[in-house]
Amino acid sequence: MENLLITIAGLITIGLVAYFMRRSKHQDSTRTDLKITRIATHPPLGSVLEANTPITVTMDYRYSAPREPLYIWVKILDTTYDSIYEGSRDCLHPGTGQISRSVQLTQAGTVRELFIVAKNKDFVEVFSQALMVDFTYEQADLDEAQLNDGKGSEITGIQLSIPSPAVLQTGTRIDVDLEYAINTEEGLDMWVIPETQANMTYEGTTGKQAGTGVVRKHFTIVDPCRLDSIRLVMKNAANQTVYERSVPVDYTFTA
Repeated sequence: MENLLITIAGLITIGLVAYFMRRSKHQDSTRTDLKITRIATHPPLGSVLEANTPITVTMDYRYSAPREPLYIWVKILDTTYDSIYEGSRDCLHPGTGQISRSVQLTQAGTVRELFIVAKNKDFVEVFSQALMVDFTYEQADLDEAQLNDGKGSEITGIQLSIPSPAVLQTGTRIDVDLEYAINTEEGLDMWVIPETQANMTYEGTTGKQAGTGVVRKHFTIVDPCRLDSIRLVMKNAANQTVYERSVPVDYTFTA
């Protein structure tokens, strides 16, 4: 009888542990209690900036759920003007901390609102907060040399973390190692962009590369689709595209 009671108690314990593990996993993928407790912008609000000048937003934060890192960006969602934003090169971690992200217009225009966006490990958006700002961008006075700086640079090799063809679950992150040869001391920024109309995300700017080397970028497809190609892009400090090519892939993403 005693052994029977111990066995029943053990099964109940195992069942409860399994239940709370499933419950915790479900909560991790859907909810967050993230709070941005302090925000500072540089340059100060009201500044008049030259096109391609970054606006840096420094944020203090706290959260306890989900119990995993979160990716975070600051974006300009108004598509009136062209903009670029910094990729999530580092993550938020449960507890408290501070993190900075930058965003900028690449042409003359005004910025009245920024958005702080966070996503979980599956790149599902779990947090969005608007930030009212006041910045005016003026077109930079660039000469021909600045506009053409970096032309002749190229991506000489590409390595995918998951070779294609492949059938993958939506939300799977694919890393892409780019081998480059860059001929400008100013350096070039690089992107890997999935060529699809499906919901997806790709890494934003993470800083310029110069000389020769390898840099890792990544992308994630959120909705079911077939992906036939990715686009490799290199831009100079004037935000001019100096290298671009499409690379065929064969991925099928399923829910």
